[in-house]
Amino acid sequence: MTAPLLRVTDLHKRYFEGYRWFKRQYKQALKPVSFCLNEGETLAIVGEAGSGKSTLARILVGAASRTGGSICFEGESLANKDVKQRCKMIRMIFQDPNTSLNPRLTIGELLEEPLRFTTGMSSKERKTLVSETLVKVGLLPEHFEFYPHMISEGQKQRVAVARAIILNPKVIIADEALTALDLSVRSQILNLLVQLQKEMGLSYIFVSHNLNVIRHVSDNIIVLHKGVIVEQAATETLFNDPQHEYTKRLIREQSMFTHKR
Repeated sequence: MTAPLLRVTDLHKRYFEGYRWFKRQYKQALKPVSFCLNEGETLAIVGEAGSGKSTLARILVGAASRTGGSICFEGESLANKDVKQRCKMIRMIFQDPNTSLNPRLTIGELLEEPLRFTTGMSSKERKTLVSETLVKVGLLPEHFEFYPHMISEGQKQRVAVARAIILNPKVIIADEALTALDLSVRSQILNLLVQLQKEMGLSYIFVSHNLNVIRHVSDNIIVLHKGVIVEQAATETLFNDPQHEYTKRLIREQSMFTHKR
């Protein structure tokens, strides 16, 4: 049996909140969670605001520290990897490109940044790869010279996707990456992500509260509630036969919202 690409074991996170009666107080944002992600698979992590899903995503990508537990990539602990190595393995697409893309840099400069940081490529090699990556995500090589404010919201998210794939990672985490997009643009970006998964053999972790989107793209789902995994199952199994009351409520509320629209 093939070992999972990513194995998370008892990962947890707590935040220091201050003192009470001279004792340190902590908030448990994420209680011990365990799961696996296989090569070419899409795993969804769902839950309401405050469920711990974004905390989990930030720990996996290295943007936040963990309190305990382990993350293994291809059988080796990520704790043994430096920042440059980790950047090449796991990349993130953030929710809002308007805040994640530096408005002072051109799109070309934005995409060159991770290449400067993690590779020994020459300026010419970087520019060539940036142009190729822009085309891969449905943009033009000419967009190299554009600033973020000069392109549409959908194009900005394509730039965010380009920045995620430019180091040829194996895992991409999308943290509510489709939330701010209108329906038609969301569909285009989803199709792009599915296409890139086939071409590059990517594995995805989708962090979202939108169950309609999740149902169409994921193989397996984890349901988080107050930092705890309350249910974990194959996508269709979970939708057709949810076991936990919290999962049932999420599906029911999403269904009601969809019908109102």
